[in-house]
This record gives sequence, C-alpha cells and structure tokens, in this order.
Amino acid sequence: MERPTRDPIPETLVAAGAATALTLVYSAPTPGTGSRYLDGRVAHESRVLTVVPVREALADSGRRGAGETLLEATLASLSLAGFADPRGVGYLVPLARAALLGETLGRVLARLGHDDLTPFSRALEAAGDAGPLAGALRVALGAGKEATLRDAMRFASARDSLAREYARGFEVSRELARPALLTALSRADSVRGAIVQAYLDVLSEVPDVDVAGRAGSREAEDVSRMANGVLKAGGVHSRRGLEGISNLDGLLRADARLAPTATEPPVIAAAFLVALEHGPGSLSSRLRPATGYNRGR
Repeated sequence: MERPTRDPIPETLVAAGAATALTLVYSAPTPGTGSRYLDGRVAHESRVLTVVPVREALADSGRRGAGETLLEATLASLSLAGFADPRGVGYLVPLARAALLGETLGRVLARLGHDDLTPFSRALEAAGDAGPLAGALRVALGAGKEATLRDAMRFASARDSLAREYARGFEVSRELARPALLTALSRADSVRGAIVQAYLDVLSEVPDVDVAGRAGSREAEDVSRMANGVLKAGGVHSRRGLEGISNLDGLLRADARLAPTATEPPVIAAAFLVALEHGPGSLSSRLRPATGYNRGR
C-alpha cells in the first residue's frame, strides 16, 4: 500500500532515472523486440535519440498535465529522431508526476481528467498509433466534458497494455516487473541480463496483448509458455537458459505478429522505479562490456 504522502523527488533525479531506464531497456537484447544489432521495425539509434527530449519533458511533468507531457515528448522526439514511443513514455508520465509532486500514484491517476484527452490523443495520432486506446480516446472525446482520460483507459484496458496499467494502478509494472528486476539484479552480474530476465518474467506471467491482437489469444499464450520454459531452464543464469533465450528470439523474430511489443514498457517502468528508489547508479554501475551474451545480436 502506498503512503498518503512522501517527499518530492528532485527533477534532476527524475530526469536521470528516466534516461537510464529508457536507454538500458531499449538497448537490452530482449527476445523478439530489443537489440542494438537487429533493428527490426525501428533503428536502435532512433529509439535512443528520443531519450533526450523525453527526459526533458518528464522533468517538467510536475508543472503540466499528463496529456501535455506526453504530447510534448512525442512531438519533440519526432522532430529530433523521426520516431516516438508514446506508449513506453506513457508508462513513465504518471510515475514521474507522482515522484515530482510527492503524491501517491493512485492520486495522480485519479486526477486524469477531460483536459488530458486531447493532447494524449494527439500524441498517439502523431506517432501513427491507431490501436484500441486511440479509438477509446476518440470515443471519450465525443462523449462530452464529463468523460476523462481515466474513463478512456478503463474502456480500453482489456485490449491495451498501457490502458490496463492506468486503469489498475500499474499492477504489472509495480507488482510483477519491479520485483522481478530487483531479484534479477541481485543475481546477475550485469544490468543487461537482469533486464532480459525481468522481461521474461513478465512475458511468462502476462500474455502479450499486442501479440493477442495480431495473432490471437492462443498464440499469445503459447509465447508466454515458451518464455516460462526458458525461465525453467535457468534464464540468463544458465547456459541452457541462454540457449533458450536465443532460440525464443529466433522464433519470435521469424513471425512479426509474435513480437511481444507490449511487454517491454512495464520493464521500462520497473527500471525507472528502481532508479528512483535506489539511484540511477544502481542500474548504470552494472554496465559491463558484452562478452558473447546472446551472440550475434
């Protein structure tokens, strides 16, 4: 349970935590999505370039609404890198705002109002996101001034991972991804391995809604079972587990429908929370040169 109030966290720490979380998760070799060498849909460098404008927007999120913050981060990212990740950043906006204001996340989420709808919708539109959440936002905008961003999130929560987190108090990010990351950090000798392990933990427990939307719920459940099998083999902590990660990555990349794109953002949020709690150095000090981890990626 959250404390009713807490001390505000300085803007510099929020900015550093966001930059650290985004850079490290974007760069981690997560099966089916992340890689510095196999870009897939978007060049790795484009994703990392967006960290700068996102960091600046989040540092100022205590003085503006959630929708305005997301729109600013999205437009600035598109201007700089030609790419924006409004979903990944959307996970960080209420977390950063709560930290800066010294408020509980629940209180921040409860205040997501009608004025947040238009800028949130514009951010998704600018990034070319036409998914279930974008549709829910359009419905809410047409429903009158009583409709709020929180209402839209609840409406889309069954089909959209970001909406689910807003509607359920960031249950996956805080109760699954964050503990998994902390546990992995206590065992792994590098943050790269810890992030991959946490990602697998989330994927094994929560079928990826993007996979379900593209390929069906049965395929999404199969992907979760495969991730669970990799964890049972040891994950990043064993040679057999590392071989399983490589095999899973190949299977997921062979069919674009199976890319678990909804699983990465909760890990970004978890890394941000860990950076706020323990300092960005708790993650960045664990950076090690790659020495054959997921060879060829």
